[in-house]
Amino acid sequence: MAQKKRIDYIDYLKGLTILWVVWYHTSHPEFVDYPPTMPMFFFLSGIFFKPYPLLEFIKKKINTHLIPFAFFYVVYYIYLILQWSIHNPLSSFDFSCFWGIFRLYKSTESFPVNPPLWFICALINQQFLIYFLVKANLKRVAIGISALLISLFGVFYFYDVKAPFMISRCMPYFIFYSMGYLTGRHILSLIDVEHGIKTSRQLGLCGLTVFILCWFIKSAYNLNHFLGALVSYAEIFAFILLMIYLLKYSYKLPFLRFLHFYGVNSYIVLGMHEIILTIYLICYTNLFGQPGVSGGIIILILTTSTLWPVIQILNKLCPQLIGKNELWKYYCPLNFF
Repeated sequence: MAQKKRIDYIDYLKGLTILWVVWYHTSHPEFVDYPPTMPMFFFLSGIFFKPYPLLEFIKKKINTHLIPFAFFYVVYYIYLILQWSIHNPLSSFDFSCFWGIFRLYKSTESFPVNPPLWFICALINQQFLIYFLVKANLKRVAIGISALLISLFGVFYFYDVKAPFMISRCMPYFIFYSMGYLTGRHILSLIDVEHGIKTSRQLGLCGLTVFILCWFIKSAYNLNHFLGALVSYAEIFAFILLMIYLLKYSYKLPFLRFLHFYGVNSYIVLGMHEIILTIYLICYTNLFGQPGVSGGIIILILTTSTLWPVIQILNKLCPQLIGKNELWKYYCPLNFF
């Protein structure tokens, strides 16, 4: 598979974001709840979106999204069976949970098997949606307006409607993926030093100013739902812009180097961390009781440390199953594309 050109500080930002997600999934202090990690991931993913011809596009989505989704889903399903069989007869296990992927879900509901995989499902939905908007030959402004309207519709009317494949949950985030595609490359070029350090600083300062202003407006005024949603979107976009700027000028710090590894392998972290984290959580609870904030930090450190060799093993043994190489070309004797 031809690897897309990587941007180091974006990989660092992905690493920071995915580890924040891992921390969020264990006991944590309140400030961990704020950073908009999912909008950040959608925006960063949108930067690299390309509207290939349809059959080639579908082939790429199968290799980079659908196959990893299936792999992590099956691995987690096997883990559930093994975990259940330790203390219960295997015959009492609900094997039908495997088909939970085909159930209807709303709001923050997720699959019974590997819940974090809702993100990959949402990413596939958003990529096909932006694909058809682009192929409809809409102007970029029209695509942006359409994305905003779709997202607002998701927030106000569709978020609590049961729908297949996480459609309800992903719709409010569509604006972030779309804006990543529409503006991401331009933002990165402005932040690049070749356009001048002054321009880059102005962009970072703009992100900080808008973020603080939106936070103040939300705190000081009782906004209606529509205005509240718009201000929240602006606040999140400003935060994303600020984080891109900060990582651009800090990613070379030695103590941040580990973020690059997890950023490049963020899919594996997403797909495997829930198993490892749950095992450590069970062990910690049995030994010390329910973990507090300090216990959550210990579990986070143990989980990320264990992920390191797991990532290396998976990259070496089965890169085709985790989206690093094409599985399609190895097993399909005919090249339809």
